[in-house]
Order: sequence, then C-alpha cells, then structure tokens
Amino acid sequence: MSRIAIIPARGGSKRIPRKNIRPFGGQPALTHILNAAAATGLFDVIHVSTDDEEIAAVAAAAGHAPDFPRAPDIADDHTPIRTVMGWTLREYDKRGQAFDTAALLYATAFFIEPADIAGAVTAFEADPAHPVLAVADIGTPIEKLFVEDGGLLRTADAANFAARTQDLTPAYQDAGAFGIFAAPELMAETDGGTPLTFRPFVLDRMKAIDIDTEDDWAFAERLHAARNRT
Repeated sequence: MSRIAIIPARGGSKRIPRKNIRPFGGQPALTHILNAAAATGLFDVIHVSTDDEEIAAVAAAAGHAPDFPRAPDIADDHTPIRTVMGWTLREYDKRGQAFDTAALLYATAFFIEPADIAGAVTAFEADPAHPVLAVADIGTPIEKLFVEDGGLLRTADAANFAARTQDLTPAYQDAGAFGIFAAPELMAETDGGTPLTFRPFVLDRMKAIDIDTEDDWAFAERLHAARNRT
C-alpha cells in the first residue's frame, strides 16, 4: 500500500495572513502537522503543496522539501482542495510515482496527533468505498439548531424541538483537520468541488479547532497554553 500526505499551504491566505507559517507554540504553524504525519510512519511521501518560497523553505527545514511547487493557476482562494490534490497526484504520476491512499492534512490542525491520522487511514483502508473525513460532534442535534429568518430565530425542525436530545439526529462539523481519499479517484476527478459522501472519523472537540479567523487562532493559543500548564 503506497500512501501520500498532501498538506495545502499556499502563500496568499487572506483572513489570517501567512497563517501557514505563523509561529504557534514556538514553531511555524506548518511544522506541527508535518511532525504528526512523519510520526505515523505511514507515508511514502509527505508533500507540502505551496506556491510560496518561504513556506517551502519552512517545509524543507522540517525535512520535507516539496518536490515541486503548486501551479499558479490553482494557487488562488477559489480552487477546491480536491482539485489541488488531484493535480498533485498527476504531477507525481508524471514522475513515475503512484499512490493508493492520499491523506489531506491541514497546516493549522495543531492538536492532531499521529494516532488520529493513523486511525483514520486504517479505517479508510479497511473499507475504501467512501473517503473518511475528520469531524466533531457539535453537541446540538440538527432538530434543535436555529436559523435566522427575517431577523428572527426559528428552529430548524419545530415539530421535534421539544423531543429529547438523545432521540434526535447528531450533527457534525468538519474539523478542519484531515480527510483520507483513494488517490486514483482524486486523479480521475474533473470537478473537485462536487460534494462527496464521507464516512466520519469523530475527533474530540478539543482537537477540532478549524482555524479561519483571528478569533480561532487566539482560542487555539489559549487552549495550547492551558494544555501545557497541566
């Protein structure tokens, strides 16, 4: 079984500039997930997909210099991540290297441990009919969620709002951590934005910090500091 980990880390992040190499816990952000991926011992290649020389240098300093840069036309903030993965896999194929399993790992998944990645890879390869996505239970059933309607809140399912929580439908959010895919299927995709059906790999909620804003980053720093005090 041949495996690749692909870590997307373009240089033009907008909401948190340079977030992929911004210092976190005393080292560049990207270093955390690189170390976790390497510690699994599962991957033949750990590839940082970047268009940015400084990010590539950080990856190289951690022992994972990219074999090639990301093409400029897929280094914007609109190209789907699966499109980037498929392009990357085809580039490796041109170089005579093919893979069975492709893991998408996010550069700011600070709290992911090697065992999480290894567990998800094992779960996927035991039943590769569907990709595996790291998720977290949001703690509120779908039927009890609120949506805004004309400036007011209404329940998503008024008929079941009074039902017991344990009798309702658990809801999950993308943990912003990782996904595990069949590499040949990614290579064959023509539209990386098409929705897929995933099997869940449920993470502890304290590992599922999807960092998109400065508030997310600040929360992650506080959580990291709290963990290091214990």
